[in-house]
Amino acid sequence: MDTGDTPWWDVITGYLGDVGYDEAEIHQVSLGNIPGTTVDSPSEYGEVVAREIERVADDSGGPVDLITHSMGGLDARWAIEKESAADYVDDLVTLGSPHQGTYVSYVGLVTAGGRDMIPRSTMMDELNDDGLADGVEYTAVWSHIDELIVPSSYASIPEYMFQDAAGRNVNSGYQEHIQLVADRHVFDQYVQYLD
Repeated sequence: MDTGDTPWWDVITGYLGDVGYDEAEIHQVSLGNIPGTTVDSPSEYGEVVAREIERVADDSGGPVDLITHSMGGLDARWAIEKESAADYVDDLVTLGSPHQGTYVSYVGLVTAGGRDMIPRSTMMDELNDDGLADGVEYTAVWSHIDELIVPSSYASIPEYMFQDAAGRNVNSGYQEHIQLVADRHVFDQYVQYLD
């Protein structure tokens, strides 16, 4: 429900600069201009994200690393796993993304995004039944007190999916949903997996 203009993305840009990334290496994908209006299906956004991943990878001359938040992690997974963007991605970090759905999404049943993020929805089953993409390293960061992912452990990728894929779930501790993006302690836990 946020955009590239929400202030916490500037915080991550600063953290990335602190560890050596050049500002020209950092790209934001914004799926809407007004916060609170990006409530379509992750499958629809995944198509847009896939095109942007390919564009940035082509422009930079190699695969990209992605840092996503909330439903953005599902958008990115859809792009990677369903829209053939895996060839353009090295690492995917998701922060508080409802990989197994969230019961909070029942309050958004009037939106496609809300319906798709219900645990065991058709979209969630399709995303989790087909497996993770080869060649992409996944890091799913989740918190014990994420108020928008209920239960909070549903922000982890199901462990069985790592049998044939590279990655991990990282329990960051006790941060709320937005804190997962802005907290330096959280950043320090996942930045090591971006290479």
